[in-house]
Amino acid sequence: MTVCIKCGKESESILCGACRETTDIERLCVEILAYRPGCGENPVWDAAAAGLSHAGNFKSVVFALSDRLLPPKREYMKVLSIIGDGANVQKKSRPWFYEIYDKNKDAAGLSSFEINRLRGVALGAYYMDYEYEKAEETAKLLCGAADVPPQAYLNLAEFYMTTRRYDEAARIIAEARARFRDDSEKAGAFNYLEKKNRDRMEKAATGKGEYMPNPKENAAKVQARYIAFISSLGIEAKPPVQKSARPKPIPREDYPDPTETRDCGFDTFVAFDVETTGFDPKKDSIIEIGAVRVINGVVPESGENVFQSFTKTIDRKKLSEYVQELTGITPDDLKDAREVWDVFKDFMDFADGCVLVGFNCISFDSRFLVRAGRYAHIEMKNAFFDVMSYAEKFKRELGIKTPKVSLETLADALSVENPQAHRALSDAVTTAKAFLKLKEMDNPDMPGGLDDMIADIESWDD
Repeated sequence: MTVCIKCGKESESILCGACRETTDIERLCVEILAYRPGCGENPVWDAAAAGLSHAGNFKSVVFALSDRLLPPKREYMKVLSIIGDGANVQKKSRPWFYEIYDKNKDAAGLSSFEINRLRGVALGAYYMDYEYEKAEETAKLLCGAADVPPQAYLNLAEFYMTTRRYDEAARIIAEARARFRDDSEKAGAFNYLEKKNRDRMEKAATGKGEYMPNPKENAAKVQARYIAFISSLGIEAKPPVQKSARPKPIPREDYPDPTETRDCGFDTFVAFDVETTGFDPKKDSIIEIGAVRVINGVVPESGENVFQSFTKTIDRKKLSEYVQELTGITPDDLKDAREVWDVFKDFMDFADGCVLVGFNCISFDSRFLVRAGRYAHIEMKNAFFDVMSYAEKFKRELGIKTPKVSLETLADALSVENPQAHRALSDAVTTAKAFLKLKEMDNPDMPGGLDDMIADIESWDD
């Protein structure tokens, strides 16, 4: 059982029987679209909005209500129920919108304001779908109209900026300001557009950073279409300089998650570490991989069982001052580095099926290796062992009181020297030594651990 959206009484549908007969549906739709949930003016609507995952979704009730209207008002209200106060239809809804718009754009029964509202939405959809000729036709209709909604002005200005007509965008923004000078909410949007347009003009003056579409699919085809269109306007544009080719990555959903092992019963393994441009594996990149192949508990620090390599970043992301200061790695170090997918292949050959031992490697390092593996088209079948998790059971014995164990804290507690912290190879060596010492504590029958135990027993007679 629900309640009637008009009177608030229990009802099996949006409107009870009585309200269906007496309510002006169009007016009710307009009122709902203008309503601000939580304002307290309508307790029934506030309660309905509060029960939704997002209060703004309350406007979607208009989609159902409008079924009681005749075309083209019905379709017009349905469009507004989807976009609310916004200017654009989401990509997934654009095919539906185009069908609605094509059938109703010339239909009688809408005011000039309503027609221009739909035109504004169509303009945004066209240029975001790279249909520049259709967008241009629609923009001309809006520019010659007397009753243009603010949302249509927003899309007009954006379209002219997108097609590098900054003077025309400035004129549109000035006209919109004059029409809606008393609306402080709209003024904020126009202020933003004005600054954006000014920034675009400055970039155009320097010949750098002008807009060029760059979709994930068919980028070259879309860019050629864009260049042809703005060239027809007398605006010169050159194709963007192509970045060095990079392989298409395996989709994340098709790449296996890293495998973790908590069994520490091995003495031959590869300890590793990565340095990165930041903390987000979706956006940041590896800049260095360091590793050592430990055989029967012997940690090498040079020779064939040591691996270290800088890598270029996947998206050519620049090194922040923070990363440079933390790691000591500079842009010059990466200038002649190889691509990360090529370095990853060598690293996987070096690891050769061994358990990969790292510090905080499950939640951090392995996730960056996954991204590199997707570009290299090589799946990681090695299991990961996380020393940070392993060290938790020794915190009290080691006198570590911090909530989280860091590599620096663990190394200090175990008297393991790390001569170059936050460099991949040095951290990998430190991780390997710390891991082996923790194993000795965990199993006193291990070599080294047994000697210490005997020495302790002998000291009892002193």
